[in-house]
Amino acid sequence: MMQPGCTHGAVHDRCGRYPFNTVPLCEFRKIPVRMRQFTISMGKKLLIGTDEAGYGPNLGPLVITATVWKMPAENDCRMMWDLLSDVLTNCPVRDDRRLHVADSKQVYTSTTGIVGLETGVLCFLKSLGLTPTDARQLGTAVAGQAFATEFELEPAATIPPPCLPTQALPDEIDEHWNSLQIALSAADMQLQTVRSRILFPREFNALVNAADSKGTVLTECTLALIRDACTDPDHGRSSDRPGDSSAPGKTEVYSDKHGGRNRYDQAISAAFSDQFVFRLQESTEVSRYRMAEMDFCFRAKAEELLPVALASMVSKYLREILMIHLNQFWQQHVPGLRPTKGYPVDARRFRQDISAATDSLQISEDRLWRCR
Repeated sequence: MMQPGCTHGAVHDRCGRYPFNTVPLCEFRKIPVRMRQFTISMGKKLLIGTDEAGYGPNLGPLVITATVWKMPAENDCRMMWDLLSDVLTNCPVRDDRRLHVADSKQVYTSTTGIVGLETGVLCFLKSLGLTPTDARQLGTAVAGQAFATEFELEPAATIPPPCLPTQALPDEIDEHWNSLQIALSAADMQLQTVRSRILFPREFNALVNAADSKGTVLTECTLALIRDACTDPDHGRSSDRPGDSSAPGKTEVYSDKHGGRNRYDQAISAAFSDQFVFRLQESTEVSRYRMAEMDFCFRAKAEELLPVALASMVSKYLREILMIHLNQFWQQHVPGLRPTKGYPVDARRFRQDISAATDSLQISEDRLWRCR
């Protein structure tokens, strides 16, 4: 079966009809990019995609990201790949010059390195007017003052943060950014904001110990991020109460499933001031809910959708840059130390290798090692 980003089928409602003022994807691709905006009506909706990086490791932060998009209300989220197919793809071919936007595990591998991931993330951040030059600026740009405060408590804060970009070429970022702006405008689509929550070990351990569940922490932090993104003045909805039926337009939220969890209605209600949540579907494949004008969809392989794919990439990039910083700090104190990605088996090796330095620097366990 082809991925949504590669399909040439039609987008239709459950009755098999095409939504008002839309066309099948196979026909839409034939319309010149400069003319596509005339096929779309003026009504708009928000699309929010969320994903995390670093859920499994014992070292380094857990990063959760939400990307917020505005697009014509009649268009299906899956259409985004075709609308922007001139400048990005989730299934690149050989010598493809377009941005590779997909699950971060596909974009960033030991073979391809960080260049593609870094180019894509910094290109999209530039479309928001964000041009961070080091890891501290990057984290503060997407996670705000909460990140800046926690970052200063990290042992690695005593050395300069990595400069950005680490390997991507600024001219290539600019070239992709320019093409992306043209394509977004032609598609009548906007990336409104990117918001992240970065949990370093100290805060992560405190939250997990209080909740007695790593999965609960992931769900609660994700929903809080969605709630805050909905009221972010950067995308012009600061006066709208999330989920309020009086707020203009509609919001669709897409997220990967959180582990083996299938039920999210109570968590959604708690995150949005106990508003009433309709349970539409709950299964191992997908869980869907409605709260006033907000629709929530938690599904397997949600990275097949562009808003989630970008959230996955931003989370992964943030974590990789912060892990570079962590490794640089410990390598200054332990000559010849092999760097780590923080995953359980190698994390135990790394903790053993730095144990003497940890003691001499008087760095407590909860500032370094994640309890789950």
